[in-house]
Amino acid sequence: MVIFRGFGFSLQRCSIFENFMIRKNAVIVLLFMLSFSAIAQESMPLNATWKDSSRFYIRELKEGALLVRLHSRSKAIEQLNQLGNYVGANNIKKIQREEDLEIVQAFRSSFKFCKVYFCYADSTDTWLAGRRSGFLLNDSLEIDPSIILQEKFSLLAEKGSPKKQLPYDPTQPQNERSETGYLDETIVLYDSKLHMLKPPFPFYAKEPFPQNLANNNWKAKVESLDKKLNSFYQRSWE
Repeated sequence: MVIFRGFGFSLQRCSIFENFMIRKNAVIVLLFMLSFSAIAQESMPLNATWKDSSRFYIRELKEGALLVRLHSRSKAIEQLNQLGNYVGANNIKKIQREEDLEIVQAFRSSFKFCKVYFCYADSTDTWLAGRRSGFLLNDSLEIDPSIILQEKFSLLAEKGSPKKQLPYDPTQPQNERSETGYLDETIVLYDSKLHMLKPPFPFYAKEPFPQNLANNNWKAKVESLDKKLNSFYQRSWE
């Protein structure tokens, strides 16, 4: 009888010990997951240098998205229509649409670094306000409500010059450039406050070896941007 009670007491002690170990292991696993989550959700360092900020941006962009801003030249077209110059307005609209379609196709075929979306410059304020849908374009340049910007982090890309910053302003249609040079035909990246990024972040890309300055090779420019971003991303972990 005494032996039986002793054996029962031993079983009870084993059961308590097993429960303790299970709970201990569960706590260890939970702490590990929280630690991993904290690492995965990297945040901008306090008092970060621009080098640190660039490292943060490139890592966030890899898991985020690039929003490509296309120019509809709507203000210029509207002004020409008001002056009765319908031929000129239609000509600008046609030329701009052809270029926008070329840019979209270039990104679809040659940009692999992260997810990419498209919008018109007229929708800039919508993006800045934090909207996720209702302004994004499909590959036919039509607003498609079913397209949703799902990524939390995004940067803006557009045709422009790395030497001068000219954010889109719908109240200033005269700012739409009619004369452009070689550097005006690059792809430039901006942050969520429309501030142009700067080195060491690869904030712009141009055609490496242009054969004809009169014709834009957007595919070559997009390939150059994709290569720069991938290279800088790899270096950001060194």
